Amino acid sequence: MNSFSIPQAFQTALGHYQAGQVPQAVAVFRQILQTEPNHADALHFLGVIALQSGNHDGATDLIGKAIGVKPTGLMHYNLGLALRAQGKLDEAAASYRKATALQPDYAEAHFNLGNVLQKQGKLDEAIASYRKVLALKPDWVDAHNNLGSALQEQGKLDGAIASYRRAIALKPGFANAHNNLGIALQKQGKPDEATVSYRKAISLKPDYADAHKNLGSVFQDQGRLDQAMECYRKAISLDPKNESVSHLISALAAQTTERAPSQYVEKLFDGYANTFDTHLVQGLSYKMPSELLALLKQVADLPAGKWDVLDLGCGTGLAGQEISPHARQLVGVDLSANMLERARARNVYHRLAHSDLLPMMRGEEPSNYDLIIAADVFVYLGRLDEIVSEAGRLLRAGGYFMFSVEALGALPGDAGGAEGETGYKLNPSGRYAHQAGYLEKLAAANGFRSLRMISTPVRLEKGVQIPAWAAVWQNSN
Repeated sequence: MNSFSIPQAFQTALGHYQAGQVPQAVAVFRQILQTEPNHADALHFLGVIALQSGNHDGATDLIGKAIGVKPTGLMHYNLGLALRAQGKLDEAAASYRKATALQPDYAEAHFNLGNVLQKQGKLDEAIASYRKVLALKPDWVDAHNNLGSALQEQGKLDGAIASYRRAIALKPGFANAHNNLGIALQKQGKPDEATVSYRKAISLKPDYADAHKNLGSVFQDQGRLDQAMECYRKAISLDPKNESVSHLISALAAQTTERAPSQYVEKLFDGYANTFDTHLVQGLSYKMPSELLALLKQVADLPAGKWDVLDLGCGTGLAGQEISPHARQLVGVDLSANMLERARARNVYHRLAHSDLLPMMRGEEPSNYDLIIAADVFVYLGRLDEIVSEAGRLLRAGGYFMFSVEALGALPGDAGGAEGETGYKLNPSGRYAHQAGYLEKLAAANGFRSLRMISTPVRLEKGVQIPAWAAVWQNSN
């Protein structure tokens, strides 16, 4: 092959590719590279083929080489796709930005940049990207839907609903937009309208497991538990591996499990992160972190900046913010990446771990902390034996363990009676409540001395105060 024939060979390879004859296209592209190793378009197309076949490392290598020869917006865009598939979100965002810098009207690059930014929790930037898409292509249905989701994550429900309705107007059969509209309406306190949206999504897509689950949640909120259970059972039949739905079924069936699935907790709080503080503190009168700190002050002299502190289930950092003046080192751990981003923004933690509690604790050195906090996190754990044992291992002699749990009988009409040998119960809310006797046994078995334990409301649930135990233990080992 001589240099004069390379353009013709490239057109031949391109024709094979467009006709779906991928092996033939690959053979010709490689033949081109044997003659001209830095042929940018051949490198790029081989990278695209690698991407489409799931070879993401090969794709980033080939497309990167093409960019090094002759960068184009399309190359940066495809590199962004490969990087995102590898989970390299920062690098993917950078590639999409380079694509839009070279080609400002590249709507697909703006759209995918918005998707990456939304996944990273950078909602203002994501919204700006989606709005750029819609300025270029006003009828892009997915952009309206994703804009709605980003606005909803910010708690801007009116804007979210308007975006979903626009997506539906453009594509009435868009089941996902109907489901998302239902979620926003439910959050606005409009259960009847939400029900209509969920039912529409199901009519369009009968095997839509999430819509069945969401419809069940409306029924559960309304106290229509039989109908809720029917929806949950339909959802689990469609998605048998959905641990979140299994947990909801167990809660309604009064089947006490040992803990809520990680999938359930992570998804719940990832979606709750951006409105968590406002909703919990202002809407539900939540003040457990400050109450725990006040309880600790009754039994200990809190030093200024001297304690090593571990915050279990740190969430957005409400408890960390309370204890930070007394911490030399403040470490937080949480299952929700979005919650951790909010905690990081407080600038009070020295280290944050994205992990389930037990694996993280087991990886810590013994006798490494003066204080361990667990503010309202054990409501997603029933059996606390291993957690308490690990807390004892991690605390120095004389160190403190302060935590809160919901008390049995937390919900109106709940018998809250003897849970037999377990000492805890899964309530219909999907949260666990614990008996005082169970906690006392755990303290004694793990070398803790109970210094204080009080009954206090933890939050409001449908206008009713939910009682909890707030406790401070001391490691006597």
